[in-house]
Amino acid sequence: MYDFLYQDTIPMVSLLADAAKLSLPQARLAMDASLQAIISALLAYQQRYDGQAVSKKLFGRGAVKELRQYNSMNFATISATLYHRHDAADAIFSDNARVIKASDRIASQIDATTQQVQILLTSLCVVVLRELAILAEYSQLDNNEINKWFALQPQFLSLARFAASEPETLSAEPSNENNEAPAIAAENTVDTGTESPSEVGSLSTEQLSSNPPSFDHYWYELTAFKPENYEPVQDMQMATGNYLKAIGRSPDNLQQGRHNDMLVFAEMHDIALPHQRWLLQLAKISDIYLSRNRLRVNSEPATPPKPPLVSLGLIGGNSDNTPATISEKPIEYEAATPLWKNPVIIIIILVISILGGLATLKYQMQKSDGAMLATEEVLLEQKTLEERQQQDVAIVMVDDESVVEIAEAE
Repeated sequence: MYDFLYQDTIPMVSLLADAAKLSLPQARLAMDASLQAIISALLAYQQRYDGQAVSKKLFGRGAVKELRQYNSMNFATISATLYHRHDAADAIFSDNARVIKASDRIASQIDATTQQVQILLTSLCVVVLRELAILAEYSQLDNNEINKWFALQPQFLSLARFAASEPETLSAEPSNENNEAPAIAAENTVDTGTESPSEVGSLSTEQLSSNPPSFDHYWYELTAFKPENYEPVQDMQMATGNYLKAIGRSPDNLQQGRHNDMLVFAEMHDIALPHQRWLLQLAKISDIYLSRNRLRVNSEPATPPKPPLVSLGLIGGNSDNTPATISEKPIEYEAATPLWKNPVIIIIILVISILGGLATLKYQMQKSDGAMLATEEVLLEQKTLEERQQQDVAIVMVDDESVVEIAEAE
């Protein structure tokens, strides 16, 4: 993530320098430190919440959607960036006080005012969200994969990783061989943030664009990020040559033999990665995106570029008959999780079963109550009918004298 954003934002130096009223060397150094602060804040945000919050509340913000309508950087794009910069910075850092504190620190290192650095830092927040949102969408990362992606980032920012590539980031002049280029050094080390323009100018274009400067872990303290040990699920010794190449980028972008790699990459030192298909696809797509150089200063194209697509064949092995080495064994992708082990599906089945059982029980109870009511009505009707069919019996008392009189009359 750090390497991608560093290379991706290189064409924006002049625009951000103009917006913040900084010189080009000042803007370059301020951008390096600002990227470190923003990435650390993003890692802290994901640690406090999760990948779903990152996807919806950061990558899905209205400001990001508006900026994604532009496909080049120009005055119209930078105007929209400046308009949304405070909203994006507050969302990433979760506290405006952190933004001011980060701006103060960077300003003291490049001999600029806090307000100037704050303009650059907050503007870069919008651009970072936009670029990462595009990369995540093109790579089709779900919330779980975003969590894994963020969990891998601390090892890319470790001091051991930069120590391995330190000779490549030294100054071109022998007299400056002890100064990193252009690094924002940690406390108690050489502070190269106050280099003069002539010293910065001694760096070649290749040195400025190949590797980012060492990451200052002070930003972890500012953003309250706590690095955690994330162990890859598989052994790196089983990685293929293509897989190792796809993670670290090489300036030698040439085809070797008949290998079907789109680009040639170099292995990063002290980096351990799981063998997962989404990660390889993310690396490939990020390189395609970088090759388009979409943040260069240019007018808006008539038709927007299509999203990069990675063929599954390009993720395979070599296409020639070169004997395979130990490191060129096929990638062992993780098997798909069975449906009966998916907790979401299990919960859905349980809910449906419970609701179905309750509905059946209610139906049976209603059916039983209806049967009892019908029986009572039948018994009542039968009783009424019997009462109607019974004859009335009257007992008449007759006077004996009246009977005698009637008999004599006859």
